[in-house]
Amino acid sequence: MESTYAAPTPIRLDVFPLTGYTAATSGASSKIDQSSRDLNRTPSPTPSDIAELSQTGFVDWSKYRSLDYWKQGPHLWYLLLILIVVVLVILSIVLHTQILHWLQPFARWMHNLPAGWLIPVAILFVLSFPPLFGHELVAILCGMVWGIGPGFGIVALGTFLGEWGNYVAFKYYCRSRAEKMEKSSMRYGALARAIRDGGFIVVLVCRYSIIPAHLTTAVFSTCGVGFLTFTLAAVLSLPKQLVTVYMGVLVEQSGDHTSSRKTKLATALVLIVTIAVTIFAMRFMRAKTTAAREQIIYERRRAR
Repeated sequence: MESTYAAPTPIRLDVFPLTGYTAATSGASSKIDQSSRDLNRTPSPTPSDIAELSQTGFVDWSKYRSLDYWKQGPHLWYLLLILIVVVLVILSIVLHTQILHWLQPFARWMHNLPAGWLIPVAILFVLSFPPLFGHELVAILCGMVWGIGPGFGIVALGTFLGEWGNYVAFKYYCRSRAEKMEKSSMRYGALARAIRDGGFIVVLVCRYSIIPAHLTTAVFSTCGVGFLTFTLAAVLSLPKQLVTVYMGVLVEQSGDHTSSRKTKLATALVLIVTIAVTIFAMRFMRAKTTAAREQIIYERRRAR
């Protein structure tokens, strides 16, 4: 019986070139893979990135060593202002005892007023805004006149009100400028990120260092440190104010030789502890800012 099924038609390779199809497909695939690898590869650091990574400290001191830098317009006025502040600080340290004795009658006059304690509170509030300084002097006077308990209460109240005012002022009036500085200045941007990432520990360590507290408050507020975090660190740093008030009590009692020796011992002890904390804070913040700088540069390279 004769079959009714026809033989299958053979596939013509000249019509369907399998090798060509495979080669074309594999070529397109290799091109896609190559372009994908090119998109995912992080570009190499630029010379400016390398210069930033090689910078170990927060401040580039090399440009300040050049006289040409200080000969420029505003820099000369900055130098003059810095020299005036340094001279005032040195005079306040050298003539510390004499200044206290000159101001003691004024402090006793405030003590005899019905609400005289509000005057040092107001003075501390005003001095909390940089570049003013003099908190320690007012705290010692409060210890000399009001004693350890009331004097510490006055200093704590004035410090809190001034620091809160400083925090709010810089947070709401200087925040936009700080954001621009974070984008334009690598060092400030790294510092701001290090403070935000470090959180409470960074704020507390810096408040115990030799850096004036109202200067760090201005930086903390513009870098995004929360109000509750800042307030808690300020509360835990009050022993630093208590020691200053107690030094005023010792100065008031320095009529005899024993109290004078106690005053010198307390001053030396506070200075040693403050310097030790400052060295630790500088090393701690240097490590934090270096890590933040590396992360910022890596993010910029990824964006490119």
